[in-house]
Formats: sequence, C-alpha cells, structure tokens
Amino acid sequence: MTTHAQDPAAVGPFAIQGRLGRGAMGAVYLARSPGGRLVAVKVVRDELAGDSGFRARFAREIDAARRVSGAFTAAVVDADPAADRPWLATEYLPGPTLQKAIEESGPLPPDAVRSLASGLAEALAAIHASGLVHRDLKPSNIVLSGNGPRVIDFGIARALEEASLTATGMVIGTPGYLSPEQITGAGVGPASDVFAFGAVLVFAASGRGPFATGSPASLLHRIVNEQPHIPPLPGPLHDVVRRCLARDPAQRPTPTDVLQTLGPATNQPPSMLPPTTALPPPTKVLPPPLASPGATPPGGGWPAAALPAAATPVAGAPQMAGATFATSRRRPGVLAALTTFGWLAFIPADPQVKALHPVLSTLSALISLAFLYFAVRHWILVLRPKVVLRLSPEGLSVTRRRRHATVPWSGVTRLRVGGDMKRPWLDAWLELPYQHQLPVDRHHNGGLRIYPIAHGASQNSRRTQVNELRAALNWYAARIHDTSY
Repeated sequence: MTTHAQDPAAVGPFAIQGRLGRGAMGAVYLARSPGGRLVAVKVVRDELAGDSGFRARFAREIDAARRVSGAFTAAVVDADPAADRPWLATEYLPGPTLQKAIEESGPLPPDAVRSLASGLAEALAAIHASGLVHRDLKPSNIVLSGNGPRVIDFGIARALEEASLTATGMVIGTPGYLSPEQITGAGVGPASDVFAFGAVLVFAASGRGPFATGSPASLLHRIVNEQPHIPPLPGPLHDVVRRCLARDPAQRPTPTDVLQTLGPATNQPPSMLPPTTALPPPTKVLPPPLASPGATPPGGGWPAAALPAAATPVAGAPQMAGATFATSRRRPGVLAALTTFGWLAFIPADPQVKALHPVLSTLSALISLAFLYFAVRHWILVLRPKVVLRLSPEGLSVTRRRRHATVPWSGVTRLRVGGDMKRPWLDAWLELPYQHQLPVDRHHNGGLRIYPIAHGASQNSRRTQVNELRAALNWYAARIHDTSY
C-alpha cells in the first residue's frame, strides 16, 4: 500500500492509513475509525466536488445505499456529501477481488461458481430491494471475503453517470459487462444488473467473459448483436446464466428467481477460492492510478491505455487508442473484375454471327452493356480514395489520401448516422474553427459527410459496421450522438 504527498492525514473522523487505489469517482483510502475499525474511504475528486448536481445525486445515492442490508454487500459506515470534497466510508473487506483471484489462480471450480452465484444473487436482491441499481457489476467490484462474496460500489455509478462531466461522452461501466439496453440507451433497471451478473459467472467459470475480448467497440457490438459464449456449467447453473444473458430484459430472471433455482450459498468460504489463492490485505477497491496518457477520462469510462487498436495503423497518421473504421476495396474489386470479364465475354465480335443471329447478337449486346454499367460502378468504388475514421478519447480523426486531421470532442457538436441502409453515412457538425480541417468536401444538412459506412459492401457487412460504429459513438461521444435515425 502506498501514500502520496497530497493524501490527507484524515477524512472526517477517520485516520488515513494508506491509499488503496483510484477510480472514476476519486481516491480510495484505507482508514481507521476512532474505535479502531478499518474502513474504505472514497473521496470525490475536485472536478466532481465542484458540481452541485453531482453532490445532490451523490447524497441521494448515499441515503439509498444506507438502506441496503445484506450479508453480501459492503455496508455504508459514514459519509459527508456536503464536505469540501464529499466522501463515503464503507466497511473494509480484507480479501482479493474476483478479478484478482481469477487472474492469479485461474477459474473457480464448479461448486465455488454456484456458491458465488447464490451469494451475488442475494446481494443484488438486497440492492434492488433498496431501490438501487448497481450499473457497474463486474469482477473487480466483487470481493471474495472470508464470509463469502461481497459487492462494493453499488449506487455510485448512477451519480457518476448523470454528472455534468459525462459531457465528454464517456459511458459509465465496463464494456464486457454492460447490458444491451445500457449500450443502446434504452434504459437501465435491475435487469441490467442481472445481465452483468450472468457475465460475471461466465468469467468466474472460464476466466473470460461471454463476449470474448477486443476493443470496446467490438465488445459492445457483440453484446448487442451476437449470442454469448457460455462454458459448460453443472446442473441448473447453465440455464440460469443463459437466461441472465438474454438480450430482452423481460426474459431475464430476478435475483430472487436465481436464489430459488440454485438455493442458498454454501457456508464454506474457503471453497470459493482456488487452492492457491490467499486473502492478502488490502483489497483493491478501485483500479490503481493510471499514468498519462492512459488516465481514466473525466466522467469515467474505459481507460485510454486499455483500448487496443481496432485496425491496421494508417501510414503517416498519429496512432491513438480507440476504434478504427476504414473503407474497403476488396469486395468492389472482385465485383469490378467479374463484371469487366462479363462485359468482354458478351461483346459480339464476329460480323457473321451478327448477320446470322441478329436477335442473339442484340441480346448479347444488351447483356454486355449491363455488365459494363455495373463494372463502371464498381471501378468507381475501387478507385476512390480510401477513408479511415478513428474514434478515441481525444476526438475523431479522418484520413483521406495523404491528408489527416483530428478534431477534439470539444469541437464536435453533433454526430449522426444518416442516409439509408443502402448508403449510410456518418455526418458530423463541427464548431466553426474546425469546419474546414477534416479532409472531406461533402456537405449535408449543414454538416459534413465524413465517412461512407461500408459502401459497396454486402448488406450484412453494412449492418455490422453501422452497429459497430453506433456502439463506438455511444462509447466515446454519447452526449453528441444523435440516435434519431
């Protein structure tokens, strides 16, 4: 455990012992109460402390969290939302997070996964009964304590999600554990936690999430459009996880339903952990600080350093973490070659054939012209400049021919997927200083058409790229993403 020069000596009545970590809300400290009890104190960072709206929401969430009474949650000990830097003290849980346990010792055995499922279901039932939705249930927010699994940081995500600092467009949550309705903006409720609960159980049983790994854009796309990969699980657990991961929230079970199906958690805490897993204090309540430029962006979201590139780097363009989309010449090239061959094959070349078979000759000429028409259309797609679009925490970038430009999110007022499903475009409306920086010259309804989405590709490819682009826009620029189309 480390301390920093700027760390306080005390927060409220609690004496700081050391820093546990830092997350979207602020720093987290291990502290000791006047009576000697260890607690985890979360101190809000300066930017959020200056937001009166956040303070009000934070106070409401604290009041709701105090009502949570369950054997599998970290209890609220004390809080002061009116302090210069608001803080929240919760019970300190001396155990590894589920994330750390799996990373160090591998997946849990089947009996331990079932015990984990029952314990987490009870925790979610207690949270939901108090009117809270966790919104960010994930392995790093689950502590394997000596008395079973405990859920931490419930209710905090809601206050963060609504804070004014989310104007950067970041989505609160972790990509592999977000529900489809969180991604599409259809509304968040208790069923969203149940979806994350199912994803957590898959991770506990297999060491990987139900939608594999990859860039945030690809993960979000798979969650919305593809079926989850569920490893073989014993007894009724497999069916429970499958139902929890249903795309339709109405088809997911409630935590109470899960408890009725699986029964209570076994009272054997050591079986919850792999044989080599120890219980080392302190618990990392939140991820450790990230060095620039990979620091967690304002308002939370996926750390920039953790975002793998989604495509081959573009020569001459500066490389950033984010999601990349590029026009492709492969399919138009194949079709251009085939239609050109068809045009040449049906050209009536022999005058004697024309004289003897005028009808066939005319039909051949018409077919040849049809092939020529489609050949020209596809060659236009092949010969037009390649366009590369990149969305990242820094902003949006466009590369066309050898021209490259990046516009920060502060310079973008609106982004919209427009056109129709046959020829969809990404349109952007920019602030005046940036309107002539991007290497595009097509204006549309006052904006710029900056990226043709899978033009010339198959219908399935277009649909796939539209969905992936929408997911990336929701992730990086939710505030300015116009979803009206």
